[in-house]
Amino acid sequence: MTSTPNLPKGPLNGIRIIDFTWKAVGPWSSRMLTPYGAEVIHVEPPHEPDDHRWDVRSAIGRNFEGQAKHTDDIFGEKGKGYYTAPYFSQIHNGKLAVSLNARNPKGRELLEALLKQSDAVVENFSARVLDNWGLGWERLHEINPRLVYLSTSGFGHEGELSGYRTYGPIVQAESGLTFASGLPGREPAGWGYSHMDIAGGWIGGLGLIMALMQARKTGEGAYVDYAVTEGAMTLLGPYFLDYHVNGRPTRRPGFPPGNHSEWPAVAPHNTYRTAGIDRQGQDWWVFIACETQEQFETFANLMAKPELLSDPKFATMQARVANQDELDEIVATWTAPRRRYEIMDRCQAVGVIAVAVQGAEDRVDYDPQLRHRGVYPMISHPEVGEFEFEAFPPKLSRTPPDNTLRAPWVREHEQYVFGDLLGLSESEMDTLRSDGII
Repeated sequence: MTSTPNLPKGPLNGIRIIDFTWKAVGPWSSRMLTPYGAEVIHVEPPHEPDDHRWDVRSAIGRNFEGQAKHTDDIFGEKGKGYYTAPYFSQIHNGKLAVSLNARNPKGRELLEALLKQSDAVVENFSARVLDNWGLGWERLHEINPRLVYLSTSGFGHEGELSGYRTYGPIVQAESGLTFASGLPGREPAGWGYSHMDIAGGWIGGLGLIMALMQARKTGEGAYVDYAVTEGAMTLLGPYFLDYHVNGRPTRRPGFPPGNHSEWPAVAPHNTYRTAGIDRQGQDWWVFIACETQEQFETFANLMAKPELLSDPKFATMQARVANQDELDEIVATWTAPRRRYEIMDRCQAVGVIAVAVQGAEDRVDYDPQLRHRGVYPMISHPEVGEFEFEAFPPKLSRTPPDNTLRAPWVREHEQYVFGDLLGLSESEMDTLRSDGII
């Protein structure tokens, strides 16, 4: 077991967060703080690790058959270390790990002692879980008046929907994001992967940081009741404004506009098929937009189509927007025989907005810009060796993030948390382990 952890130097040194999060939206709120020096202690129930650890068959360097179902599989010799599935590694990177039964009176006593030494507690349970533990906001504030409590849920903790259970796609649907997605005249396309599990977590993390700043200035903690559906609605401002001011519904003829831009009205503004196919046989695409008259004039000359500048259907932005389907056909004819990166480079060289549409394989295997900026650093794990990892993006000049951290083993930091912080002896910890409390 690790004793004092080697945390990165950063602006959040000295911040300790007790993390009861699971799934994705909750973990991201505290995960975004770890590269900058925050100490985040991820708490898992004894004998029931975080369920994102369970995909052991796809874990890097592991080859367990099936899933570990028994205590001995997880904590015994077979599961020594018990690393993580890759996604756990992403959303809990840089955190510390302990196990604790907070429902048990002795476990709750240990937790309260730990909260007295902490700056924040975060969770994304369904409503009233911490209340049922006897650790609602009033009790938390009594234990530690400077403690920040971030509670992330789908609908918040007030109102008739507060008890409903949600996850990313539900939040996207209820907020209006799903309804606003897709192409004109087609059914809503949705957002594929759980977009709001990640974007929603980052919004919650901003609330956590603001509350920590307030607590540091005033010495007084705060309760942050964060509803992810409300976070999702902030991404739909123009639609709500359009309905409120103009009475126009989200879905109507021509809406949603797909890849076209309506606010502001810009044309061309679309993705266009290019030459070549990827390894899965899918077409390659490029995105092109001309936000100004000067950009369009440059682009028309680049396409060797100067006649467009005198054509009444394309001479002005207003005319181009009105005739953008026809304009899209002209642009698509020009892009079709050309490679996507060639188009991007030629357009950008003359000041026209363009970028190759990339898949994950392009970003990981090819993208030189991301390589230059160190987005995929090599990190090391004592059990599985070295592997590339996705870095956290904001770069601070004086205290850059440490993107070489890793996710913790199960119970990896018990000695530090229960021994160093709470002063328990090894025999006391052994008793707690045998009683199923840690």
